[in-house]
Amino acid sequence: MSDADDAPPGSHHAAMLVDGHEILPSLLADLRAAEREIHVSMFLFFRDPVGLEVAAVLCDQAARGVTVRVLLNRAKTAMGDPFSTGEKEMIDQDPNVDYDPTDVGPLCERLTTSGVQVYDTNIDYDADLPHADERLRSLAAQIRGAISVDDLHIDHRKIIVVDRRVAYTGGANIGAQYMNHAPFDPAVDAHAEAITWKVEGSREPWWKWHDSLTRFEGPVVAAINHHFRDRWILDGGPPFELDPRPLSASLPPRGIRLDAATVVESAPTGEPNAVRDLYLRLIASAERSIFIENPYCYHSAIADALVAAKTARPALDVTLVLPALAWNDNAFAHDAQQFHYARYLACGIDVFEYQNHFTHLKMAVFDERWSIHGSTNLNYRSLEDDKDFELVVLVDSAPLARDVLARVRDVDIAHSRRFTMADVDGSLRGLRVQHRDPRTLLLVSRRVL
Repeated sequence: MSDADDAPPGSHHAAMLVDGHEILPSLLADLRAAEREIHVSMFLFFRDPVGLEVAAVLCDQAARGVTVRVLLNRAKTAMGDPFSTGEKEMIDQDPNVDYDPTDVGPLCERLTTSGVQVYDTNIDYDADLPHADERLRSLAAQIRGAISVDDLHIDHRKIIVVDRRVAYTGGANIGAQYMNHAPFDPAVDAHAEAITWKVEGSREPWWKWHDSLTRFEGPVVAAINHHFRDRWILDGGPPFELDPRPLSASLPPRGIRLDAATVVESAPTGEPNAVRDLYLRLIASAERSIFIENPYCYHSAIADALVAAKTARPALDVTLVLPALAWNDNAFAHDAQQFHYARYLACGIDVFEYQNHFTHLKMAVFDERWSIHGSTNLNYRSLEDDKDFELVVLVDSAPLARDVLARVRDVDIAHSRRFTMADVDGSLRGLRVQHRDPRTLLLVSRRVL
């Protein structure tokens, strides 16, 4: 954990940005306002119209003399991700795009030509680290000892830091599915909506995901920036000086004032996964309510903890909003997710599947006070001790928790299908829900799903 939670109460602020039409304008405005330094660490950074729009701002800022550092995973972006986001298929429907959005070579070349420093997070963990200090060399040694195949371990974090004054983190990558200018209609099928937009000549004829980033100000920004620097050096980048003081003029803070904000990160070191332990602790201690919305929610430790909490405290309100199969980017993940439904429903947990668009949100609220914002899925890749790099911010703020519940939980339930025991008992559908595909079992047994 970071030491940001030691800051005086009220010194942090946060604004939750839900969906691309809230995320992109805010992000572009902050990037354009940068005076000294921009840091971007993205799992996926597509060369589609949105990726190019963000890249153009980064290039302009670098040309103005702003230091711009970018981390991205070229190999996984080329794949769409380890499974498939549908990026290429989606952009193929855009008559204004005649290039491969997953080929980020030209984008990286444009960035570096403009003076942006770019490093690939798909790295060889056995390589020498010329810029690492003793602490980071020790961390690299732990990583080498914990992992077997480099390519199976990814930096899944989404971090943007501007002038050490503003930081973003959450679920959204940089690309047209995640960030956009025009809102989608949650009551309309994403693919049908994209076809309509194409016929109407919209500049965004894409199927859009339901996602978020949270914008932070205050001492927590320095803690997030510290984790960016560690990864930057591990990826081969030259060290830079860390200073918790903002680099640009202070402006009136935006968003909700927080009581506390704590950065929690995990890495494949073999040490206990701190984000998993955070979730388990909050689930076990919740007294009134738990709300979780997550695209990949099936790690057995999380499922067991939810059932145990609800069984021990029947009055505890537990609500899960998860993706529906028709819009899920991974059928095996959906299979693993539904396997737990019978246990959830039997003990009184409310289970909803979000319709029409894929929900990629990674949100959780406990007792209307604590909320989690970050990149972590509740699957094996994110929550095991030897898999992916993740980062979340644990926020202590009843107003922000209420904001998440009002703008995410309450809105999304209205666009979701509620599951009941009838869906898991006495039918072919119920049989499928309760029994996993052998391929799913294999992926789960190897903890790679």
